[in-house]
Amino acid sequence: MWQLLCILALVITSEAMPKKYAGIQVKKPINPRTSSGNRLDPTLVLPSNYNLNLTVTRDNLDNGKFDGIAKIELYFAKDTDSFQIHAKDLTISKVTLAKSGFSRDLTPEGPDTNDCVTMKSSQTITRGYVYVLEIHYTGKLSDTDMDGFYRSNYTDDDGNTKYLATTQFEQMGARRAFPCFDEPSFKATFDISITYPNTSMALSNTRPKADPIDAGNGLLTVTFQTTPVMSTYVIAFIVAEFTCINGANTADGTPTKVCGRPGTEELFSVGLEAAPAALNTMADFLSISYGSLGIKKMTQVAIPDFAVGAMENWGLMTYRESDLLWDENQSSNYDKQIIYMDISHEVAHQYFGDYVTTNWWSNVFLNEGFATYFEYHATAEIRKDWEVAKQFVLAEVQPVLLSDSSGCSKPLSYDTNDPVEIQTIFGDISYNKGGSVIKMLQSFLGIENFKQGLTRYLNNNGHNVANPEILWDSFEESKPDDVPDTVKTVMDNWTYKPGYPLLSLTQNGINITISQKRFLLSGDDTDETQWYVPITYTTSADPSEFTETTTKLWLTPDTDVTIVLDNEDSWIILNNQQVGYYRVNYDQTLLSKIETALNSDDLDNIDEMSRSKLVDDQLNLARAGKAEYADVLNFLTFMKRDSSYYSWSSFYNGFSYLFKRTKDESLRNLLKNYIKELMETLKNSVPFTTEKPTDQIYTLKQVLALTWACNLGETSCVNNATVAFTSYTMDNNIPSRNLKSVVYCTGLKNSENPTEDYNFLYNKYLSTKLATEQLTILKALGCINDSTLRQEYLKLALTDKIRIQDVRYVFQSVYSNNGNEGVDDTLEFLKNNYQDFETHFGTQSTLTSLRSILTSLISTVADLITEEYQIDKLSEFLKTEGLDESVVAAGNKAVESATGNLKTISILEGQLNDYFSPPR
Repeated sequence: MWQLLCILALVITSEAMPKKYAGIQVKKPINPRTSSGNRLDPTLVLPSNYNLNLTVTRDNLDNGKFDGIAKIELYFAKDTDSFQIHAKDLTISKVTLAKSGFSRDLTPEGPDTNDCVTMKSSQTITRGYVYVLEIHYTGKLSDTDMDGFYRSNYTDDDGNTKYLATTQFEQMGARRAFPCFDEPSFKATFDISITYPNTSMALSNTRPKADPIDAGNGLLTVTFQTTPVMSTYVIAFIVAEFTCINGANTADGTPTKVCGRPGTEELFSVGLEAAPAALNTMADFLSISYGSLGIKKMTQVAIPDFAVGAMENWGLMTYRESDLLWDENQSSNYDKQIIYMDISHEVAHQYFGDYVTTNWWSNVFLNEGFATYFEYHATAEIRKDWEVAKQFVLAEVQPVLLSDSSGCSKPLSYDTNDPVEIQTIFGDISYNKGGSVIKMLQSFLGIENFKQGLTRYLNNNGHNVANPEILWDSFEESKPDDVPDTVKTVMDNWTYKPGYPLLSLTQNGINITISQKRFLLSGDDTDETQWYVPITYTTSADPSEFTETTTKLWLTPDTDVTIVLDNEDSWIILNNQQVGYYRVNYDQTLLSKIETALNSDDLDNIDEMSRSKLVDDQLNLARAGKAEYADVLNFLTFMKRDSSYYSWSSFYNGFSYLFKRTKDESLRNLLKNYIKELMETLKNSVPFTTEKPTDQIYTLKQVLALTWACNLGETSCVNNATVAFTSYTMDNNIPSRNLKSVVYCTGLKNSENPTEDYNFLYNKYLSTKLATEQLTILKALGCINDSTLRQEYLKLALTDKIRIQDVRYVFQSVYSNNGNEGVDDTLEFLKNNYQDFETHFGTQSTLTSLRSILTSLISTVADLITEEYQIDKLSEFLKTEGLDESVVAAGNKAVESATGNLKTISILEGQLNDYFSPPR
């Protein structure tokens, strides 16, 4: 293999390649790719510069079109009479290829199903020369899918619809804006010029070279500075009637600003303060200033219609309005935290993704894992009072431990060329698991060694692409002596194998033996994968050790390890602060000692993060059949005395599953009473009428506790919430900004005048322009206690009253807040309104496509099914004529899963009835 790599490297770099192209070659061998499927051939032709001229007139904006001329400098490494380039939804009118003494029209053929246009020449294109490929084309500004170069809109204060053109290129959207080599490894520089209406502004990755010039007919033309070498997917440009406010410069003098639609300027404050702080934090941590990467400005833009939360376009980060705009009087504390974390995430991408890029989407965790890690690290540095590092465990580690315990889980890195599958890679494995494994890496390396390795990785691979081996090798020089093998060897199974280990502890006197086995919710023990596992632990001899995350010993593949306790009466708890990516199963002797400690006078002798981890592990061990629910429910009675946000978050997540997998109402009532009895101390610690908005964790805990209390029908919570809702509907007394979600949903669930109350809140949705408030209302409207109104609400999802990006919140609000009735409503709506789905969402293969929305909706609803007749309804829907094959395939899998879930319900209800049956 390495000989082949060297030969291919010589092919690409031979034939007197001009010096300017050396910068885009890999500095060390990276997995070579030949033309296969949708991947272009890197051994044939390489781009070095794009000169793009785009025209977006007022008529273009109104009609959803644009014009473009792309001039691409290409170096040919082989003689050929044809080559391929990506283009999608572009009408190409003229193509020429030229160099000194050579100019020929080329014939474009395609695009094929992989979006590849074949450029054919009547003469041989000779290798070893630089050519300029010039393509004239027109494109479409799509309204139905927020991908490529697309059209968004907003309504101004005078009621006029204002259109804007903006971009979203990750993963394969650049080809919808200009013909290009639309894969991460085909890096090049970009010179971009935009002609646009003189009432608008034009933005791109870099600063303008000069002031715009008059292009006549009410148009201006602006030319932007040349970008550094970069991938197509982080190029961006916007034409809009927006306003901008300048923020503080970073420590290295980089200017920052925030832009959005007119009238939102007062909502820019969080974005203005968070971006320069995050940029400075990253620069300090990595010892590499942002400005030195190659783009010396940072603009953030709030887009009304945006498929994802945010996008890391280099120097021009784009966001949904709800992820950037914050109102101090109406938006919640959590909204503000999300904005800080989203900004930190995208800032991290300027280094991990933009500057150094994954070589292919199979390894996208190299981008997203680091962005996830640093969204918490940077936010924790900036807002130390928010305890964001602890929240990482709740929001990232514990959720992905659940999804990664499926037998269908994928590894962090795996080969795929399929565009649909590539979209699925951008999920919790790449983000949550990627960030969790990187956090574990940082823990066993030590923070300073980790920093040194990252700085080495960035410095050695800047403006280039990388793969996991390059990353792991970057840490080799600075790893501690106790790491049992090379970093690459240690990390291989974490990277290329799905899942994670369950560490089992067995006591024999003072000796504790630790062994490992892959943890699967199915209970299957046949997988023989073994990992290098860094272990931290605390014993009753020194509870202060809970904060110590330095690795104490290693569990290596195929070898058990033994810990010797001071005495056999000691308790031991593994995985301090849950920095290790694994679960722990204690034998009954050890678990009994932990249980005794939890029920002692000093609950905090076992710290809150360990209690959270114990709760999460025990509930999932029961779910996997490795513990009895009766034993776990007995173990959890210590929660009567626990008021920690962290342990209760884990508790509620686990019990959400129990409610999802039970249907017997008497049993569900017993579960509700069990929880209400345990949560009395928690509820009393955060009274409905006592708010502390300057205390972030108190506020998050209050929302969590009251949400559950009201959903469980706890009388005082329901009364307080309905009184607050009535005060809003009758006297326009706006509820507390942090408790709106509780008040809105509880008010509608318990409404005595459902039509009037639903219409009241819906009209509030229509009248507000604040995106965070719109989302809060959308998530609540489905709580209404009237099936006819819920059907009306679902129909709104297929109208222009709901932005396409927000449609999922409408469905979630119905099926997640109404038990079986919500599932029935959703299935009935699918059956009766499928044809309208295709009309509204279009058929493009994007994040907001009909295929993506239906697949996600069907899978989620199927997971909530508790009755045979619901499976019959879903199966009948899947026979609908014209339904996309991939949707049918996903639906059939969902039906199979739902059928299996019915069996789980029967088993689980039997176990729970055993616990609740007297004597207890």
